Amino acid sequence: MIRFLLISPSPPWDADFAGLIESDGTVITRVPPTAIATVAAFAPPGIEIVLQDETLTPIDFDTEADFIGITANVSQLARAKWIAQGFRNKGRKVVVGGPHITLDPQAFAGLCDVAVTGEFEGVAEAFYADMLNGELKPSYAGGRPDLSASPVPAWDLYDNDRALIGIAQTSRGCPFECNFCDVIQYVGRAQRHKTNEQVIAEVQKLYDVGYNRIFLADDNFTVYRKRAASLLEALAGWNGREGRGYVTFHTQVSIDIAADDRMLQLCAEAGLTNLFIGVETVNEESLKQSLKRQNVSVDVRARIENVVAHGLEPVAGLMVGFDADSRHIFEQQYAFAMELPIGTFKVSSLSAPVGTPLYEDMLRAGRIVADEDRAHYQAGDQITNIYPAQMTREELYVGTRWLISRLYSPEGFWTRLQAMASLLAASPLPARSHPHDPPGRARAKRLFMEMMAAMRRRDPAVARVIEKTADLMRERPDIRETLADILHTWLLNFHGQIAKGGYHPAWAELDAPPFDDPAFVGQDQTPPMPRPAHARS
Repeated sequence: MIRFLLISPSPPWDADFAGLIESDGTVITRVPPTAIATVAAFAPPGIEIVLQDETLTPIDFDTEADFIGITANVSQLARAKWIAQGFRNKGRKVVVGGPHITLDPQAFAGLCDVAVTGEFEGVAEAFYADMLNGELKPSYAGGRPDLSASPVPAWDLYDNDRALIGIAQTSRGCPFECNFCDVIQYVGRAQRHKTNEQVIAEVQKLYDVGYNRIFLADDNFTVYRKRAASLLEALAGWNGREGRGYVTFHTQVSIDIAADDRMLQLCAEAGLTNLFIGVETVNEESLKQSLKRQNVSVDVRARIENVVAHGLEPVAGLMVGFDADSRHIFEQQYAFAMELPIGTFKVSSLSAPVGTPLYEDMLRAGRIVADEDRAHYQAGDQITNIYPAQMTREELYVGTRWLISRLYSPEGFWTRLQAMASLLAASPLPARSHPHDPPGRARAKRLFMEMMAAMRRRDPAVARVIEKTADLMRERPDIRETLADILHTWLLNFHGQIAKGGYHPAWAELDAPPFDDPAFVGQDQTPPMPRPAHARS
């Protein structure tokens, strides 16, 4: 029997942390890693698969395994290289796959024995046959295969009671061409789809292992309306039917869906209530420069109000640091965001992932930072790997952190929640009255409630928002569950911002970023939340 250890590295703690930590240091993560679970599902008899999510458990370089498999996206690069080197030092055979090695094969030169580029469905059969025969090749190129051969991920091998939200991918690819997006560079702009039957099998499996929230991890779920409508009808026919409890779905869409009342209604009927929308910026010139044409000349406020009026919860991405952005962009983005009925914003500095048109443009212009790892590392919310055009990197950091602090402040959230409540329609789902609440969710549910209680104790303003939201839920029982979801989304993301130092309570009180104030610049007055020892390596 061949033992194949599949590892999903943890992202840098301060770049994308969204975990909850128990008093003994045990971590509950937001979503499980679907890549290693999918690779595991292809394994034939004779190969024993072990899944390891490093966010949950530390790496043991002495573990018994014949092969070590590592999959990594851009944010996981540094950690993946460290893990690969550690196992190579022990004489283990290392296989590396995933988005980053697909975009930049040289990143793991000398660190792996086998490189798998592209998507695993295209090479799975040959890869495992060679492993069984002891004849693994130095490289496999999976390309962009038809997804009809993609199996239900092997979630039975994962520690599911330590993840908050299940994950299923129904398509790959996006037809848009935003120049900062690396996704379309490795999965393409021609969107490929799983069948409705495949998707229902995946969500049923996630339901069976205990998830009551499922993220449909598509790059753009609704871009092909006919296909999306068919799948939403299938999900509506599954959700809460035949004795099943109600499941809440989340996904990513583009702003154009907000003008399509039929699609919004289908989302509500299917239980697809949480929609992440890349709003990005109020600066039209930045939208044009980044080729995000779908957002140009759009009345964003009217579109978002229409989403909320269908009983749905929008979460929006905002980005700062485009070449057209001056130091005033942060106040402009804040004013723009506060006009929108959105509870939670995900704010980031513009970065240039390797393989993107933006990266190539910045490289030619000498605007990628000199450090090799930094140049290839998309640092996440606050730190960029490029030199901005109209401000320094420190000013972009300060402005981004100020914007996060202002938008996540309890007072700002409460203002926007009231605006949402005035527009929200009731859910069309009678199944909402009997949610799926399996025993496997008890641990994550308890930990979330402990987190919320700790936030209440630590910050009186948070306590007031929770109390006022509870009052509002009693006044509006028709939208009670949606209000609770909006509150919980904000609290979970707020917790993550506090944990990674993105939220600064003093900065949340300022009318503008403290670019020149020595009392603030470079000072981190917000201690990070405790983290498990294995994340400190």
